[in-house]
Amino acid sequence: MNKTIAVTGASGHLGNVICRLLVEKGFRVKAMYNTRIDSLEGLPIELIQGDVLNKSDLAKLIEGCEIVINSAAIISINGDPTGMVFKTNTEGPRNVYEVAKEKGVKRIVHISSVHAVMEEPLNLPFDEKRTYKTATCFPYDYSKAQGEQIMLSNKANAAPEVVVLRPSCIIGPFDYKTSEFGKALLKFYHGKIPVMPEGGYNFIDVRDVAESVINAMEKGRNGEIYLATGKYYSMKELASTIEKVTGKKTPKNTLSFTVLKSLIPFISAYSKLTNTIPLFTTESINALKYGHPGMDNTKAITELGHRVRPFEESINEFYTWQKSTGKIK
Repeated sequence: MNKTIAVTGASGHLGNVICRLLVEKGFRVKAMYNTRIDSLEGLPIELIQGDVLNKSDLAKLIEGCEIVINSAAIISINGDPTGMVFKTNTEGPRNVYEVAKEKGVKRIVHISSVHAVMEEPLNLPFDEKRTYKTATCFPYDYSKAQGEQIMLSNKANAAPEVVVLRPSCIIGPFDYKTSEFGKALLKFYHGKIPVMPEGGYNFIDVRDVAESVINAMEKGRNGEIYLATGKYYSMKELASTIEKVTGKKTPKNTLSFTVLKSLIPFISAYSKLTNTIPLFTTESINALKYGHPGMDNTKAITELGHRVRPFEESINEFYTWQKSTGKIK
């Protein structure tokens, strides 16, 4: 391959796996990271430190590239106290598009999220036609909805083309910074989750999403959205899989959403006192409560060759990778 691909958010969980796979497939890669670089060390790629909020940084990154993969975002399950979640997830896509257009980029593959759209009604299929979240929704969700719409508002133009992927909850190895769900998996491993919440969610391996992102560079249709999702698992099924893979005991007792929400003020106060991430937040509880059991990834499978590896394999390789890096024993 002689194409040079620009990747924003390259040091993140999905971003670094995209870079690894691009290199494996023979592409040249220009990768933008913000502060952390450990996930990209040793890869034969061009590293550029920068920020999607800075157009001059983006110009350095995108210069000479035919395709841009926009993976940069701030994920939050605890509001947006500084405003940086909304700013990064909306102004970032706008800047990426504008600079890509200036530099003659042919295509942008934009990483959105299933959180960008409404989960309800839960009894109808969840496909690419769902209604966008609004300003009345959680800050992260609304920011992803706005960022996606900013990208797609330009789809009538000849170039750059825009293809959007909406992953669900991403899991798997190479989780250097430790994603929000990765933190939950580690808490399960160390026995720090005393009770199980109700509900469940749709999970997808980071490597399967990365493969579909790269396939979208050629196979994705301009202006189209694809659900890069996996399968739905209840929290009980998740706990059972963790126990099977690790041999660690997981909680059997379940708390209702009503009880969990009543505990949020105490959990929040404790996290502030100990300077730790809250075990549960209103956002995370709602995600489990309204996690749609019927996310339909048929379009991505048909058009992008999207695949979903076994859940147990993804959970096992998350822990195996964590052990290989010395993060757990």
